[in-house]
Amino acid sequence: MMKDIVTVEEAATFLHKHPGTIRRWIETGILKARRLSAGGHGIYAILRNDLLEFMVAETIAEKEKTK
Repeated sequence: MMKDIVTVEEAATFLHKHPGTIRRWIETGILKARRLSAGGHGIYAILRNDLLEFMVAETIAEKEKTK
């Protein structure tokens, strides 16, 4: 069972993507996340529900491309 908050690395593993891709999606607003620490290198927390909603939206978008 997935916990309520996941890290960038956990999201990357779950989505089979590189952590840099997840960070880029967060920084460009594609994937919702919260920054936990201030400064140059913050840690992102991704809510499980946001990650699942992202997955569903991406799955639908992929299916639409193949029509």
